[in-house]
Amino acid sequence: MLLAASLLLVLTSCGTRGLRGSEGSAPLPPRLSLVEVARLIPPHVKEREGWGQEVLSALEARQVHPSAEPVCEVLAVIEQESGFQANPVVKELPRIVRKRLEAYAGKLGVVGRKALEALLHHRAPGQSQSFEARLKAVRTERDLDRLFRELLQAYEQQYPAVYTAADLASELFSLQSLEELNPITTAGSMQVSVRYAREQNDEDRPEAEVREELYTRAGGVRYGTARLLGYEAAYAQPIYRFADYNVGLYSSRNAALQAQVSELTRLPLALDGDLLLYDAEGEPRNEDSRTLTALLAFRARHAPEVSERQVRRDVRKEKQRDFEETETWHAVKKAYERVAGKRPEYAQLPAVTLRSPKLSRELTTAWFARSVDQRFQRCMARHGAQAKERAARK
Repeated sequence: MLLAASLLLVLTSCGTRGLRGSEGSAPLPPRLSLVEVARLIPPHVKEREGWGQEVLSALEARQVHPSAEPVCEVLAVIEQESGFQANPVVKELPRIVRKRLEAYAGKLGVVGRKALEALLHHRAPGQSQSFEARLKAVRTERDLDRLFRELLQAYEQQYPAVYTAADLASELFSLQSLEELNPITTAGSMQVSVRYAREQNDEDRPEAEVREELYTRAGGVRYGTARLLGYEAAYAQPIYRFADYNVGLYSSRNAALQAQVSELTRLPLALDGDLLLYDAEGEPRNEDSRTLTALLAFRARHAPEVSERQVRRDVRKEKQRDFEETETWHAVKKAYERVAGKRPEYAQLPAVTLRSPKLSRELTTAWFARSVDQRFQRCMARHGAQAKERAARK
């Protein structure tokens, strides 16, 4: 009975929160006006109505009812990620990029370092300064993105004329490696993954065009809102959605499952929210992850009625809502309730250490989620205070 009740709670939660008012019989909370949204943005922010309009437009595009909670969720992420800057400034950006370039060139020895210096001393068509001089002056993500694109174009057009195809540097210091050295993999006011933004476009748009759109206020908020709210999850609190935003869809849900499997099998697992291993392109690898190994051990010990093939098929859905309908999911939850004698948690914060050349210190996904949640709570408090003011005036 306890398991049935918990599953009913999860399904009810999905119906009322998943599409933010598009399903369920509960009355919708009040719709916020543009003036009300603007007043929820910190007073020091410039063009508060402009930001508020983009948030409302992004919610409308996702068919999300613009009540206080989703509005504050989006505003909290914007504040955390960029402080309401469409084109964020990155501290010590020239040093970060130069360090990455030199580290890669250093792996190729003297030839690689010479190749890097030759490339940086070039000038793009119409530019009076070399790439080296311009690199020292970059301050924002967009500045660096544009510089890298020009650098890649110069490499394609000029580098073959400087070094022959048989040269070691030509073979190793390649166009692809230069693209990978660009530290700007997330961009705009909500720091959306460039790869995610490209995947949201039906047409095959050039990456440069998508990147430029991310650096606009409208584009950054639109893609970021889609990433934050564009999926159903039965999270009781938005802090878990904030963690997902940082590390991947359903990571908080999956981290809870990992913890339960670890407890049932007594196998230590990294509670990172990934049940599979992934390559650099985000595709599942053929190698079994430690979590998958633990799930197979769980199956043998607690759920022999579920086949190994079924488990392997089910975990392929780990980034989908449908994973919660699989035999593997239900078997873990049922066994955990029976063995532990308590209801299995739906979500917990993933344990992930964040690594990025744009970070000046070591941080975690839990830190990120809590920091955004604090901003969310302050936004909701402002909304409550404004509601009291309006009631008092009536």
